[in-house]
Amino acid sequence: MIYHKKRKKFTRVFFILFIAILFIVGFKLAWHVGSSTVELVPASSARLAETYRTLPAVPNPNKTYRIVIDPGHGGKDPGATGVSGAYEKAFNLSLAGRVVDLLEEAPLFEPLLTRSDDQFVELDERAAKSNDWNADVMISIHGNTYTDPMTSGTETLYRHEDSIPLAQTLQEHLVKGIGLRDRGIKEEQLKVLSTPTMPAVLIEVGYLTNAEDERFLLSNEGQDLAAQAIVDGLKDYFAEAQELSLGHQANGESVERSPGTPQSGNQSMEKKVYFNGSAQDGKQVALTFDDGPDAIVTPKILDILKENDIKATFFILGNRAEAHPETVRRIKEEGHAIGNHSWSHPNFTELSMEEALNQVKNTQDELNDIIGYRPSLFRPPYGALDEDKEEAIQNMDLAVVNWSVDTMDWSGLPAQEIMGIIHKQLRPGGIILQHTANGKNHLANTLEALQLLIPDLKDQGYSFVTVPELLHLPESQSS
Repeated sequence: MIYHKKRKKFTRVFFILFIAILFIVGFKLAWHVGSSTVELVPASSARLAETYRTLPAVPNPNKTYRIVIDPGHGGKDPGATGVSGAYEKAFNLSLAGRVVDLLEEAPLFEPLLTRSDDQFVELDERAAKSNDWNADVMISIHGNTYTDPMTSGTETLYRHEDSIPLAQTLQEHLVKGIGLRDRGIKEEQLKVLSTPTMPAVLIEVGYLTNAEDERFLLSNEGQDLAAQAIVDGLKDYFAEAQELSLGHQANGESVERSPGTPQSGNQSMEKKVYFNGSAQDGKQVALTFDDGPDAIVTPKILDILKENDIKATFFILGNRAEAHPETVRRIKEEGHAIGNHSWSHPNFTELSMEEALNQVKNTQDELNDIIGYRPSLFRPPYGALDEDKEEAIQNMDLAVVNWSVDTMDWSGLPAQEIMGIIHKQLRPGGIILQHTANGKNHLANTLEALQLLIPDLKDQGYSFVTVPELLHLPESQSS
């Protein structure tokens, strides 16, 4: 009995300690959550992400500039955690709200938020909203992080060359406006910057992991100054574009596309990875087929395309072209576009520069022997390409083209699930990835899905074009 009482007393003490620990942990968690919330300034009349689909995908008739403001992270993705325990997602949303408030005061601008509260938005959705709305620019707002707490400053990231003037202008105004160290502009292969069809940048306003930066960024003064700098930068950016356009017109020169002007005619080949075309060209879609040709699936795909009078783009492997030259010739004769997909489908990130370039060159030579020209398009196997190899391949006068919709057909995914992916991911100007070889069950699912998607997309108002037509690029390299 004595032993039993001691054990009960020990159990009671243990229980009290356990409750005390829970209380302390809960208090600390609550404190951190509270500290992660900076004052939010709602954008009262800005169009929000939930309503973007109701906006017309046509050139803007109001003679205003459409600005997409993207507060980074959100919901289940808190982003960086600051010195004080503040979450980056709250800072991003607060600053974005202040930027939108200022934009709404200027008749020149029409703003759109990709999220208006603490919700999670996929990266491709953020870009898709900008494309669907025919925005003139997209700005993603972030706070930075680093392991060294002394690292400080502002930097602006871009992906494509047409975004450099925007990045430079915003960086200059931010550094002048908020006074943090100038870390310059940088090219980064970020998903959120890769697929927008307009100039797009990501602003790292300052380092939340630096105590002084964070204290300033979470203050009303700091956010007001940063918001004003971004808006002032946008005003300068569009003023410069208008002056350039007027100057060209006064001199009788052809005018390059300025922000907000639809593209027309042929574009020069840009030093970038293409993921999609422009929504401003209407509801166009490009079907692409990789890894062929073969003697089983490719002819069946060609039959379906011919029956429906549709032209597609085939990214061909050199060793398969060598084995099936008659199928390559049929692809050309029936009006489809042809691209280079390497010789034997290796992962280019695992090759030396010499090996990678030989994969491309040998395929170009083989295709030239079969169809009489060298294609202007290259798609890396697995969509994987190191930056140095990307630049080297572009210097071979090849456009690097990936995709915006991955059907995963090679995995044996049922046709209805493939259709679900297309319905979710496709936007005007989209490039759909499918295969003509290297799939399960001879890609029976691809053939079935193809017969479903053609009438389905036609009913939605899509027209089918080749990749060169979609991107306004030549089909072949100049001799």
